[in-house]
Amino acid sequence: MKNKKPDKHPVDAIFEGLTAHLKFLSELGCAGMECSDKSLETIQSWGAAEIKENRFSSGIYSNFIKCRDCSLLKDPKQIVCGDGNQKARLAIVGGVASPDDMQAGKPYSGKAGDLLNKILVAMNLTRDQVYITHAVKCCLPANQKPKITDVNTCRSYLDKELRLVKPDVICAFGEIAAMSLLETSVPLSRLRGYFHDYRGMRVMPTYSPEYLIQNTEAKRVVWEDLKQVIGEMEILASVNKRIDR
Repeated sequence: MKNKKPDKHPVDAIFEGLTAHLKFLSELGCAGMECSDKSLETIQSWGAAEIKENRFSSGIYSNFIKCRDCSLLKDPKQIVCGDGNQKARLAIVGGVASPDDMQAGKPYSGKAGDLLNKILVAMNLTRDQVYITHAVKCCLPANQKPKITDVNTCRSYLDKELRLVKPDVICAFGEIAAMSLLETSVPLSRLRGYFHDYRGMRVMPTYSPEYLIQNTEAKRVVWEDLKQVIGEMEILASVNKRIDR
């Protein structure tokens, strides 16, 4: 019978761990132990995850994969997350994610995305300056509309997004977006052209890029709505400058 090796003394285990750690630091080029706040922060960050690379890191979408409250979710791959500047002054909320969005992995892709890009250029903006998302995050089969209960279920995630971004103005593109933000069944034709309130944020409902592709005559009406958005953002920017002084 072989002799059993004696258990290591706790102090020996501590020294082994410390020796291994010091060897690791030596291989990184450390010649001594400099313990300034900056150095300690740097060392601590080595084990931290790279947050900005993870779309789910903010916690907004972390529960989507487990979401069973909504009748729409059949596959987590159907989910299209919001995209853009998380400190944007303008947020764009569409209705339902499209197959093009699901394939590209971001909202407003394909033809509707191309038209949105042109709209933003006309507003002297780029996608990098705005935050873009949908009221309903799941991609649905063609011509299928979400139920009101599904829109209501998804609203909690939209609310978390907008609370984090805190835009000055929100463009609600289409009836579903307007229904979700304003919690109303009033037709879009009666809502558009006027600002509404959503938790202290200004909301302008208007027709969506998807609608404009099929109804080009509505482009002039949408542009009138968006000119109001531009003007409102200029006013709010001026007010904020005076407050900061």
